[in-house]
Amino acid sequence: MHLQPLMPLWTLIPLFTAMLAVCLVLLVRRGRQRPAWIRRTLMVLLLLAVALRPVTPLDGEQTERMNANVFFVVDRTGSMNAEDYADGQPRLEGVKADMTRIMEMTEGSRYSVIGFDSAATRQLPLTTDAGAAKAWIDTLTTEPTAYSQGSNVDRPLVTLMSEITEAKRDDPDSSVLVYFLTDGENTDDRDSEPFSQAAGYIDGGAVLGYGTAEGGPMKAQGGQDDGEYIVGPDGQKGLSKIDEQQLQRIAGEMGVPYLHRDDPEEPIEGTMEGITLKPIPMESSREVATFEDWYWIAAIPLAALLIWELGELTYRLPRRLDRHDLTGGQA
Repeated sequence: MHLQPLMPLWTLIPLFTAMLAVCLVLLVRRGRQRPAWIRRTLMVLLLLAVALRPVTPLDGEQTERMNANVFFVVDRTGSMNAEDYADGQPRLEGVKADMTRIMEMTEGSRYSVIGFDSAATRQLPLTTDAGAAKAWIDTLTTEPTAYSQGSNVDRPLVTLMSEITEAKRDDPDSSVLVYFLTDGENTDDRDSEPFSQAAGYIDGGAVLGYGTAEGGPMKAQGGQDDGEYIVGPDGQKGLSKIDEQQLQRIAGEMGVPYLHRDDPEEPIEGTMEGITLKPIPMESSREVATFEDWYWIAAIPLAALLIWELGELTYRLPRRLDRHDLTGGQA
């Protein structure tokens, strides 16, 4: 066991020396309050034990990652709420299932998320923190319907190019895998920019398409109509349809396969054909110091004494005299 102080020792030593000196002097000089000052002296000693933070070192843990940078490009437009995935589920449920499955296939890799709706943003920078990526998946929703300004599948292209070129430059020995998860539907009456410029930076991945040619109704997200089906000008439920022709074109330009997704159990492993994941050499790994803390043993009685002290101080507060006190109990 050794100490991992919460503050520098040059700060702790004079601070706690002064507090202990005050407590000991008052303990001697104020005989009638001796129990209270004994309690306060114990509180200072227990607080010192917490501040010194006694720990037991655990075995050093080597952390390493696999030689892949995985980029998820995720469609968050309102059409991803269309209920034509699997058994009438929203398309976004398929996106969540596939992202989770891809993370299981690429465990140990670095992950980044680019989301796009009315704008494209980097939602998660490239990180080895798989927990952060999973948390993002768990909370994934579409943009609020009221904020929708039309969509186009090329909206994340600039952000994607920036991310993958940087990854190739900073980590040239790792593969770049791009998974584009969308229904391919454009609603801004504009032709999409080609994705061919990204092909030279991508080693694997896929374009994953969601939805059906027949289309599915979708519910509004947020606002006063939250949870209500979106209705078209004709008074009927609005339908969103997948654009597989566009998705196949994007996949061809990026040099990755296109997969239509309507069942979370369908194979997806083929999207890593020719990619072999292996640990990055150990010299690139880092050793993380880990400890088992014991300060909590002192923190428990410290909390009990603090509650006792607050109770004593509250009891000694002057009470406001009421009418009964002023009249001596007489009406």
